[in-house]
Amino acid sequence: MKGWGSLHGNRHTAKREKKKEKPRYSNFSNVGFVLQAIRRYDKALVFLLIVNILFTTMGSFVPVVMPKLIIDELTGAGSPVYVIGLSVAFGLLLLIANGVSQCADISISGRFIAVRLRLIAQSGAKFMGMDFQNLEDPKVLDLSQKADRATNNNNEGLEGIMHRVQWGAGRLVTLLSVAAVIATLNPLLLLAFGALLLVNFAASTYTRKKDKKVWDELAPVNRKLWYLEQTAKDFSYGKDVRLFAMREFLHGRLEGEQRRQFMSFVRLWKLWLHNGNLMAATSLLQEVLLYAWLCWKMLDGAIGIGDFTMYAAAIRTFSSAMGGLLDDISAVRQQNEVVCDFREFLAYPDRTQGSLPVPDSAMSDGLCFTFEHVSFRYPGQEAYALRDVSFTIRPGERLAVVGLNGAGKTTFIKLLMRLYEPTQGRILLNGVDVASYDKASYYRLFSAVFQDIQMFAFTVAENVSMQAYAATDMDRVHASLDKAGLADKIAALPQGIDQTVLKVIDEGGVEFSGGESQKLALARALYKNAPVIVLDEPTAALDALAEERLYRQFDSLTRGKSAVYISHRLASTQFCDRIALFEDGRICAIGSHQELMEKEGRYAEIFRMQARYYKEEAAV
Repeated sequence: MKGWGSLHGNRHTAKREKKKEKPRYSNFSNVGFVLQAIRRYDKALVFLLIVNILFTTMGSFVPVVMPKLIIDELTGAGSPVYVIGLSVAFGLLLLIANGVSQCADISISGRFIAVRLRLIAQSGAKFMGMDFQNLEDPKVLDLSQKADRATNNNNEGLEGIMHRVQWGAGRLVTLLSVAAVIATLNPLLLLAFGALLLVNFAASTYTRKKDKKVWDELAPVNRKLWYLEQTAKDFSYGKDVRLFAMREFLHGRLEGEQRRQFMSFVRLWKLWLHNGNLMAATSLLQEVLLYAWLCWKMLDGAIGIGDFTMYAAAIRTFSSAMGGLLDDISAVRQQNEVVCDFREFLAYPDRTQGSLPVPDSAMSDGLCFTFEHVSFRYPGQEAYALRDVSFTIRPGERLAVVGLNGAGKTTFIKLLMRLYEPTQGRILLNGVDVASYDKASYYRLFSAVFQDIQMFAFTVAENVSMQAYAATDMDRVHASLDKAGLADKIAALPQGIDQTVLKVIDEGGVEFSGGESQKLALARALYKNAPVIVLDEPTAALDALAEERLYRQFDSLTRGKSAVYISHRLASTQFCDRIALFEDGRICAIGSHQELMEKEGRYAEIFRMQARYYKEEAAV
């Protein structure tokens, strides 16, 4: 009984988990989301859709009725003039209907693309605005990969639903029109052909559901492929690939992921092959039923040649419209899954964000940051990167955060700047929890130079100001470059501060060396002129003496501000007011350099060890 109860409980758990996996948004909700996007970004598009639907219906209905009228006149005692008039009217109606619907369709297609691009921009804004720590979460990255499918082409996802709604609405109106004609012959025909089409609908729905499952399974594979393909072509990896003979290794990993992708494509091909075979069989059965019924009715004398033509055209139009409508519904249901991914990404929850601006008085009175029992764990990790840190950074203080690699230094700084939010504990600014402040307002407190310095394919001026060209203060740009020691280099460029950086967009773009990139990053920090300066090991590639000189130079340029210098070299930050030594995610020592050396603790031990290493290196 105990085992049965456990099994019973597991079944309930499985049901709950399965229930959780259901899409958060229904088909109707997603269609509504798409229609709202159309109304929000292009109100004229609604009018064009109505025009297109009406004239598309006319283009389908006229060929059903007009041939019967013409044939009846030809086989009866109709006047030649009347027959010619009917034929001309028939041609004109078709010309007008098809011309207007095609013109509207061309305009609609272009406008659909414009709406999709606006939604892509919305997704990009979400990605740039979401919690920074989410960008390191594989679950979020996979969701982003799946969400991209909703906007990556014209026929699927969001734009796919736009097209399907457009086509489906036109087919529905056509369906109702020709159904009225067929009902005058025998309503049972509608049921028979409708049943065949429902078989196709069920098959298409099943196939599309399996199709979505395969594509979902491909999301991590595609992400790995993208990484491997970019790595293989990335210039910055080129030296390591050659010196460590990584060509075969990377090529093997790439081929492995490509095989997984190919096998998934084979599964998709088989799915749609079986679906196509079923469609062909039901279409053949429909044609046999159609002509058998009409021939029997005509031989029985119930209908004439004109009626035969009209009903044959009506039934084919009905089947085409019905089949297309059901296919549209099936496609919308399939794309519903993809659009759910997109909307779930847009709605992905960030931590509750405060809305208060950082008051100006905080800056004038001095900024005091207090960590109260702060711990942090990265998404998906069990171990804590930072554990129970309680510490205060005083106003105007020059603080050094030191420790060996992996000690928690960078995690501490990212928590200070709110790129990460504490897993436990809280951080206070002048006694107020920083979580209550608006992040954009809080970010304005910091100028930072990170170890992984990034250049943007914009002008030098924009790379310094990090703003649009029109909003950039050119005098401040020149002054910042001069203080950072990069003025002569920039002056020698053909277009000076208007020169484009990198060759990604402009073939004439300038490529900076590692040292020059560091100086430009320093100029960027000087331009922002924030009250707190953070240098997160931007000089890791330099020797200890060069790093210390640069830190002291930057310190002289930023006097009067709070400053945090991060380094794994203890000798580089002796000039700071206090030094915090991190080890295993905790602060194990804090004080001035002199105080920590006098205590003969862990700091003094590591300092002497590093000093001995540098002396031995210098002797060699």
